[in-house]
Formats: sequence, C-alpha cells, structure tokens
Amino acid sequence: MQEFNPNFYSLIRRIDRFTDLSGKLFAFSMLFLVISISYECFSRYVFGSPTIWVYDTSYMANGSAFMLGCGYALLKGAHVRTDMLWENFSERKKGWIDLSSYIFLFYPAMLMLLWISVDDAWASFVMQETSEASAWRPILWPFRAVVPLSAMLLMIQGVSESMKSWFQIKTGREFEHREKVEV
Repeated sequence: MQEFNPNFYSLIRRIDRFTDLSGKLFAFSMLFLVISISYECFSRYVFGSPTIWVYDTSYMANGSAFMLGCGYALLKGAHVRTDMLWENFSERKKGWIDLSSYIFLFYPAMLMLLWISVDDAWASFVMQETSEASAWRPILWPFRAVVPLSAMLLMIQGVSESMKSWFQIKTGREFEHREKVEV
C-alpha cells in the first residue's frame, strides 16, 4: 500500500470541510423559503392581501439552494450513480471509473457551464434584467450568478473527489465512508 504525502490528506479534508460548511450554510435558505411562503399564506388567507414578491423569492431561493447544494451532495455521495454493475467492480476499478469520469466528463461539463453561465450572469447584470414572472419584477442577475458560483463549488469538491479516486486506485479501498443515500 502506498503512503501519500500528508498534504494530500490535508487538502482533501480542507475541501471537504469547506463543502460541508457551505452546504449547511446554503441549507438556511430553506428557512427563508418556509418563512416567506408561510407569510404569503397567512397574508393571503387571513388578511385577504396576497403579496407580489413571494412567488419570485420562492423560486429564486429554492433554485439557489438546489444549485448551491450540488457540491454538498457530491461530498455526501448523493448524486445518481448507475449501480447495475457498480457493486461487482473491484475498488481499484471503481476508482479508475470515477477518476476517468471526473477528468473526461465532469470537468469539461463544469467548465462549459461556468463559461456560459458567467457570460449569462454578466449580461443580466449589464442590462439590469428583471423577472417577468410577477408584477414585482426583481432584478435577476443575483439569481443568475448562482449558476457559475455553483459550478465553481462543484468543481472544488470535484478536486477532492478526484483525489479520493486516486487514493482508491492506489490503495484498493475507499478514502472514507460516504453516506449511502437509498432511493
């Protein structure tokens, strides 16, 4: 079994801690979502005075939490994997498949998403784009900026996962236990 440099382990742990902390922080947007929708229901059904802002804020908060939580889901092993043949593979083969997938599929897709979404968010900022979904018409660039931020956070966690795949290839075992998410 090959020993790795302590910096290898340290980098993985630091990235994982960052992703864990940021994922938990982004989960608080769900609290805002619950409060704003509860306020809307109360305002609409008790006072007969619906708001014009809750619809926009609810889809923006929900969409942002979903996108910003992708790195956290990657950390926890919650993304979809085709398990049909996976369980029959050796740990080293799983590591090779994961590492190859990160290098040839994940990073090119994330870089393309980042490139396109930065341009989209910038264009939205420059033109001061507003939502057409309601009469409130909030600006959209902060919501659009969530996409490149999410791509960057996902790529940061992808570095850790790639390193874990390399560890798995070299040692024949997983780096650490992941939470198993059953569907």
